[in-house]
Amino acid sequence: MAAGYGDGRVSIGSTMAGRVAVTKVASVPALTPRIRLDLSWTLGHVDRSRRGKPPEEYLLIDFGGELWLGTDDLFVGTLVRDGSRRALRSFGYVDTQAGSVALDLGRDGLERIEEHRAGAALELRMRLWTRIEMGGKTTDAQVEEIALKVSRDDWLPVLRVLTGERVDLLEIRFDLVYAACYKASVKEIGLAQEAVDRGDFNRAVLQARKAVTLMEESVKATTGEDLRTALTDRIDKRHADLYLGIVTRAKDMGNFEAHRPEAREYTRVEALFAIRLAMISLEVVAGLLAP
Repeated sequence: MAAGYGDGRVSIGSTMAGRVAVTKVASVPALTPRIRLDLSWTLGHVDRSRRGKPPEEYLLIDFGGELWLGTDDLFVGTLVRDGSRRALRSFGYVDTQAGSVALDLGRDGLERIEEHRAGAALELRMRLWTRIEMGGKTTDAQVEEIALKVSRDDWLPVLRVLTGERVDLLEIRFDLVYAACYKASVKEIGLAQEAVDRGDFNRAVLQARKAVTLMEESVKATTGEDLRTALTDRIDKRHADLYLGIVTRAKDMGNFEAHRPEAREYTRVEALFAIRLAMISLEVVAGLLAP
């Protein structure tokens, strides 16, 4: 059996009955983030007799379980059977049968997973339970804990679907009412979020800085004035200075990274903060300068 992302032994009592492997992790269309884990079951007849009787057939009636984060003792959620509910039958020869489980993550759960992953591979532990019947009676069946490791390249496409319209994990919407007029800047914000997903937090901060810089260039191109003058023409100087301060701070994080070789590595939460600050800058400037 191909192990896929991880596999474990299925036993009835002390007798091995087969194996189960996680072959795929995918997103599921839902109102909140939901993932599906595809399973491949290899179930063989079991020989529990020492008297020469033929191996016994059994039925896997149902299964479910729990998902936990990596080596940490942090519960992610309950796994429920997904798709077909038909029983799976054991065979006297090697064969595989498909089944799957699903998990509702919610926004908070997805955020916790991303904090734990920090741009690396996603490491999880799966604890499955089964209901196996043999001769019409429920057996003492167990599945050993399965350690899962989903590569970053496999997880990122799933993550992008889970975040849907690109509401990021700090609830920043990429289709803000006013900021969308700065298309080049919004594109950079998208690239910054992708950098966060990859774990390249310094790159994310630089992309956020670039988004703000491009916004300033756009203001200059459309109004013929620098940002300070353009804002002062619309509102009082005190508030213009306040908003310019936000813009300056949005660029400062990226300035440290771009111009100081001794700059340290940013963390994920700092990168998300830089993105949020950049988006606030774009939105307030675009709103104030809107026709």
